[in-house]
Amino acid sequence: MVGCLLGLLGLLGLGSRLSHRVLTLPHGIRACLADPIGHDGTRVVFPVWFVAGVDGPDRYRVSRVIKDVVVVGDSTGLARGQEITLVGHFRGRDSVVIEDHHHVHTLRPYKKGLSLVGLLLAVFLAPRVLRWRDGSFHLRDRGLGDA
Repeated sequence: MVGCLLGLLGLLGLGSRLSHRVLTLPHGIRACLADPIGHDGTRVVFPVWFVAGVDGPDRYRVSRVIKDVVVVGDSTGLARGQEITLVGHFRGRDSVVIEDHHHVHTLRPYKKGLSLVGLLLAVFLAPRVLRWRDGSFHLRDRGLGDA
């Protein structure tokens, strides 16, 4: 039980550390927006961000850590709520990202559903395979005898 708690605390700590590092990147979008002229031309990557809105055939907005980052690039086929990964360069004079390319994650909802199925199977099948004894989990005896 203590091992599980320590493992969970370790994962939470790693997640917190990663979040802090992402928010304080010296070359990320947050730094670019804080000092637009100083970061003009900086390459920025937006892994799995949401399309917040499409403002025209060559302009859209993405959101995740920061809301409504304006992107100048081809918005053909993009719709509000889609998840995309975007690579571009920051333009300091008007604080927009000039898109180099983007990828729409069309299978992401299915991946989330598959993960949910796996989680539910683990929760419902674990009691059939494992049992708690002497302060830890053990495999249940399936009556296979001594082999």
